[in-house]
Amino acid sequence: MAARLRLKAMSLFVAVSFAATPVLAGAGPSLLFDPATGEVVSQDRAGEPWYPASLTKLMTAYVIFHKLKRGEMQLDQKLTVSELASSQPPSKVGMKSGTTITVDLALQMLLVYSANDMAYVLAEGASGTYQNFAKLMNAEAARLGMTATHYANPNGLFDARQVTSARDIGMLATALLRDFPEHAHYFSQAAVSLGKRQLRNRNALLRQMKTADGMKTGFVCSSGFNLVASATDNGRKLIAIVLGASGGRERADLAEMMLTSGFAKPPQPQQMRIGAIANTQLGALVPADLTQIVCRGKPTPVAKASTLTGWGVSFGSYDKPATADMALRGRLLGVRDLIQESTSGVVKVPGANGFNAMVWNLDQASSLSVCTAFKKQNSYCDVMTPESFASIAALARATEERIQPAASQGDVAPPKKKKARRKKKR
Repeated sequence: MAARLRLKAMSLFVAVSFAATPVLAGAGPSLLFDPATGEVVSQDRAGEPWYPASLTKLMTAYVIFHKLKRGEMQLDQKLTVSELASSQPPSKVGMKSGTTITVDLALQMLLVYSANDMAYVLAEGASGTYQNFAKLMNAEAARLGMTATHYANPNGLFDARQVTSARDIGMLATALLRDFPEHAHYFSQAAVSLGKRQLRNRNALLRQMKTADGMKTGFVCSSGFNLVASATDNGRKLIAIVLGASGGRERADLAEMMLTSGFAKPPQPQQMRIGAIANTQLGALVPADLTQIVCRGKPTPVAKASTLTGWGVSFGSYDKPATADMALRGRLLGVRDLIQESTSGVVKVPGANGFNAMVWNLDQASSLSVCTAFKKQNSYCDVMTPESFASIAALARATEERIQPAASQGDVAPPKKKKARRKKKR
């Protein structure tokens, strides 16, 4: 029954005029294009900023592929799992700190299973630190013309500074296929083995659609369910990008409908090319936050005040954590280059009312520059000294409240509550 309903929905979708904007009710931005010609088959808000989630790993792979091509890394090279890599939340392989893994297997885990820990293993193996690797990611994004994109980490776990657009993701997907066809198998691989474990590809479209042959999924609460899906029919390849779907099944169904409709139409040489899509200026618009839609009931993470160190800034106090988080997300994009290696979050200062939107682990010059920039816009910004943070941290350690940890993210949907089963009488 479910299969018949899905086929009926697809038939209705194909029957709809699929010109400039596809009918994707309830979804975020989308894009369907031909990577060989750049022809845009359809698009909806493809230049709008969005949180990439694990689609970030496409750029992580792109940087690693370049290093392999230049001989700076080898597929059989062994990389050591650091404590930082091991500590990444799911989805992850779960290798212990100090163990080793080859570049080849790490890439499989990254692109097939979307392992957050392997993103850090590869980044640190390639550049020493993930921060240095992020600089390479941003350099490649700039070179490829991804004008709406900024990276802060290699795995896509939520960071307000980490944004992209469907248009930019399309540019990256095109570059991956064009520049590294020898590595295309990573995106279509059905599963990856680790000892006795068989880890299936998180891209369900590979099992759902016969012509599907790649590429990558992504999920964090803020972004919803994202998918870059490629398929080839009679020698013609198309790529569908779906952002902000409400579930894993929905993103696969939407991508399948887009691809099926695209293949039903002949190529249109006169159509707009992907590079002509206008991106919203980076930092001019805060991406939508889908947390309350796809992760209902998930609280806004509140950082421990006891972790405050270094210089920093406060963007004011707000009555609710969600309000402080919204204020923080908007401000961080505007000063992303000044706070590259900082920490940010919503903080409950002991003894004070409300929740503060803060950045810490900065140096003095950066803190002053950030507040100068905002005060020119008549926006509130207060420089926090190391002494101020030390005082707050000491008070917090003395009266530490237990803060509920954020849910694990990165291609893993929030767990559903299981209903208690009644024991059957025998």
